[in-house]
Amino acid sequence: MKRITLSVISGMALLLLAGCMTAPGGIAASTIPITSKDSYTVVRRNVEESDGCLFFLGIPLGPTPSIYSALQEAKRKNNADGLINVTSANRYRYTLFLFCWQEMSINGDAIKFKIGGDYIE
Repeated sequence: MKRITLSVISGMALLLLAGCMTAPGGIAASTIPITSKDSYTVVRRNVEESDGCLFFLGIPLGPTPSIYSALQEAKRKNNADGLINVTSANRYRYTLFLFCWQEMSINGDAIKFKIGGDYIE
């Protein structure tokens, strides 16, 4: 009986030492001001980009993640001027409370502005 109790307690302790968490971030209509006079085309729908970092005992092992860098990378990859229908999230994955992978992601539709029928470069 002691072995079973010890096994159950050990198993529960190991489960408590690993885990993950997601925290939804802000929601925005766009990352760039858009007026009723602006004309744009959706270049790509559901663009997602993220930036992450590994932490050891709370100390980052690299540059800390940034929503700004994820946004710039999403715009660069899609040759877009901005994103519309934007959401963001922070994700944390823990292992034995020693390591943590923190990831910040941004999701939206990539757009390109037009003036007089031509795309702005």
